[in-house]
Amino acid sequence: MTAGSPPPQRPHILFVDDEPRILGGLRRMLRIHRDRWDMSFAEGADAALAAMRERPCDVIVSDYRMPGMNGAQLLEQVRIEYPATARVILSGQTNEDNLLGIMVLAHEFLTKPSSPEQLVATVERLIDVRAGTGPGARPDQADLQSLPSPPRTLVELVEALGSDDASAQSVGAVIERDPAVTAKVLQLVNSSAYTLGRKISDVGQAVTLLGVHTVRGLVLMHDLIRTFDVGSGLPAEWLDGLTLHSVETSRLCRMFAAGTAWESNAFTAGLLHEIGQLVLASMQPREFAQALVRWRDPAPDPAGATLLCVTESALIGFSHLDAGVGLLRFWGLPDPVIEAVAGHASAVPPVAVTDAPSAVTVAHLAVEAELGLVCGSAGAFALDEDQLDEPARAVLTRWRRERAPR
Repeated sequence: MTAGSPPPQRPHILFVDDEPRILGGLRRMLRIHRDRWDMSFAEGADAALAAMRERPCDVIVSDYRMPGMNGAQLLEQVRIEYPATARVILSGQTNEDNLLGIMVLAHEFLTKPSSPEQLVATVERLIDVRAGTGPGARPDQADLQSLPSPPRTLVELVEALGSDDASAQSVGAVIERDPAVTAKVLQLVNSSAYTLGRKISDVGQAVTLLGVHTVRGLVLMHDLIRTFDVGSGLPAEWLDGLTLHSVETSRLCRMFAAGTAWESNAFTAGLLHEIGQLVLASMQPREFAQALVRWRDPAPDPAGATLLCVTESALIGFSHLDAGVGLLRFWGLPDPVIEAVAGHASAVPPVAVTDAPSAVTVAHLAVEAELGLVCGSAGAFALDEDQLDEPARAVLTRWRRERAPR
């Protein structure tokens, strides 16, 4: 900070409840954090909106059950008027219809009573990503509600949900073929309302916890899926290729990790490792389309071929790797999944697959070599299979054999 410049503004957190006793308890509980946050306390939704007009907040934490305008209605208004504000619901009990609306409106749903540690950790994570600090953080992702999916995903998921024998397994199998829907479902399930503080990376388990009926309601009534917009300037072939690459990477990751404690994390990270491209396609489609064109055709200097991340950073200011990691952090996915996503473009491929990050890195490079580049560079950072240990080479051989047409 230069001499005479104003000190940086601290994050502003707004807590909302209709009971003064609850607000007083929050004020006392969080007093030790007043050197890091500016905190305001509003008695009811109307007071909260009035306070935000005086000073918008970085994070709003609202009770659900309030007279007049309830917490869901308040968050809907905040989403419209202050889309960059991170939204948290703090509630003791809700019925299923209310829960569906809350899950879509809130970035986090914490149950009452919530421990001070859980509340603080949630607020700190949302602050970090919204403020653009920490790995992959982007300040403009708070209002990113969903990511683009191929049109067939909605058709297949509606068919699976409408089947007489619909189950968590059958519905999860459809969701696992689409990175965008997988990321959203995992965001929705990873709240204390369902997981009691545990982090879930398994899609089938997520659907089991949510319930097929809830997933059906989210798909049919609450826009869980956003079909890819062909008018965005990005070709449909790009999304189809990216989806195929992600699905094959996740399948190979599962083969690498079979029987290990990190199998679920590896599979999910393999499916989500290119999620940042969907984020850029949603946030800045025109600039991202330009980056794709320049990356694919580096003429007039073919020797200038480089990674897509490098081209994106030059044109946009950040890469799909940054955007993907930031969104997954903001959506509260498990740290091992985020770590594996963050490392998939490692300049030095591992020589053995021993955990989720190494599985994703090797699988990503192997699938690019087999199906074509999605973010890599021809000749650079390629996988040298001779450097891999024998178990990893055996898995690659089996994966290729299973992929071969019969």
